[in-house]
Amino acid sequence: MQIVTAFSLLFLLSFISLFHSTIQDLGPAPAPVTGADVVPVSAPALFSSPAPVLSRSAAPSPHWEENPLPEVQRSPASAPEGVEGEATGKTPQTAPPPQPPLEEDSETVRWCVVRDEFVDCQNYISLLKPTAGYVWKCVQQQTTEACLNSIKNGEADLINLDAGLAYIAFLNYSMKAIANEVYCNHAENYNSVAVVNRKACEENGEISLKDFKGRRSCHGGYSTATGWNYPVNHLKQFAESNQSKDYEIVSDFFSAVCAPSEFEGMGECGGCGNENGSCSSTLYYGHSGAFRCLVEELGDIAFVKEDTPLLYSMEGPYNKTWSIKAIKEFMYLCPQGGCREINGYPGSCILGTVPANVIMARNSISSRKLSVVLQTLLNATWASALYTGKNANSHVLSSSTQGLSVVKQLTRAYLGVSASISQTIQELNVKKVQATPSTLNTVPDVSFATFPHVQHRWMLATLSILLGLL
Repeated sequence: MQIVTAFSLLFLLSFISLFHSTIQDLGPAPAPVTGADVVPVSAPALFSSPAPVLSRSAAPSPHWEENPLPEVQRSPASAPEGVEGEATGKTPQTAPPPQPPLEEDSETVRWCVVRDEFVDCQNYISLLKPTAGYVWKCVQQQTTEACLNSIKNGEADLINLDAGLAYIAFLNYSMKAIANEVYCNHAENYNSVAVVNRKACEENGEISLKDFKGRRSCHGGYSTATGWNYPVNHLKQFAESNQSKDYEIVSDFFSAVCAPSEFEGMGECGGCGNENGSCSSTLYYGHSGAFRCLVEELGDIAFVKEDTPLLYSMEGPYNKTWSIKAIKEFMYLCPQGGCREINGYPGSCILGTVPANVIMARNSISSRKLSVVLQTLLNATWASALYTGKNANSHVLSSSTQGLSVVKQLTRAYLGVSASISQTIQELNVKKVQATPSTLNTVPDVSFATFPHVQHRWMLATLSILLGLL
């Protein structure tokens, strides 16, 4: 009898142990992974290091920026300024990437300019009144990309960029906006417009952007705000697939495209008149270049700044040898339909409002040097002399600039809608991982076969029962 009781107790203890372990093992199962949960494979940054190159499959990456000096008169703080993640507007989840080492506070301010801007830059700095013993000099490069690399490597300090390229400098070159151009009536922005031949408007009074499908286009520059980003933002609505990349959207809509690029291997230049479709020519770069493309009848529509036709037409103050057409031969094209006379005030016939061009510096510029740069740039004694027409060729500042103002916002906040459009276009070029059955983790129905250790304990319990019966 005692033996039977002992085996019974053994059986009872085994069953209780098994039940307790099984309850612990059968915890909540992980949720099945679906296609919506598949995270895209990280793409390389828009410009890679050490020799950044614009990538078709670029994905925007987080960036860290110091706060710019709010007021020139304020003494620079001795402690390093704080950083803030602002490229995506989200709270950063990781520590900020390492910044380049702080520069030795060289008492030379080096302004990087591209190609023929060098002559204008020399005239520009001759009008400045340097302070605190600083010397200003111009550094010439052949492309904006080369200038950005020079600034990143500590070989130059400043560059003036349009909003589209400023976003790239901010996002991928650790740079920030310190001052912006100011235009007529103290405007700190301008309108992006489409300009077409008057004849096209007279033939169709309700003509709109969609009617230019299959025609030829002139863009001032790949990745620039007015020349590329804003037009692409409008052309997206006509794209056959929402998965199309930016250059596919443009090349599928227009029969020929002239969009030179300042970055190696980029641009769409089959419509620039080059036999091999090369983007090496700079004849059609910038607002004036896009208008020239239209004047020379390489294209049927040009995407430019609102005052470009007024400045570079036959009657314009900056007319060139190619300015062989009068302003009356062109009109603003209203994206939603109709045309408007060109008088510098396009009204609602715009693609969008673009923040003024900005002077950029790298984040690691010392507070002392930044303060000196801003004080020198804002010295009003040379402002009136600067814009007298001496810089009528290639401009270190936009030809319609009448002054400068300190950027008191973080760079992405200053760029505003333009930055959002730039980011959206970059996201078009991100290659997403397509979910397939082989990449999805499925969870089978819960059974003892799913938990081999539970199955093993049931076998031990069965053996205990048999021993008890014996």
